[in-house]
Amino acid sequence: MYTNERRKIYKEAINAWGFKAQARVLQEECGELIVAVSHCLREREDGVKELAGELADVYIMVGQIIEYLGPDVIEHMVNCKLSRVKDKLDNENKRN
Repeated sequence: MYTNERRKIYKEAINAWGFKAQARVLQEECGELIVAVSHCLREREDGVKELAGELADVYIMVGQIIEYLGPDVIEHMVNCKLSRVKDKLDNENKRN
């Protein structure tokens, strides 16, 4: 999923256009993703296809920002947040 070839492209994009420009594109893509989620939930024609396309756009932009900030920093944050999700799930399972 997160291959060396993709990482190279992500780094090249950040180097070519800069962090601020790519962060703005990420912001725009996240807005478009919000709209696509709404369309999908309203079962609009091609809603699932639209959602997949916008998710792919956000995924690519997030990859660029991860490369800029450092994959290890993000991995640490992901692990911390997943630990909280796991704790919530464990507590939920204890109640049921």
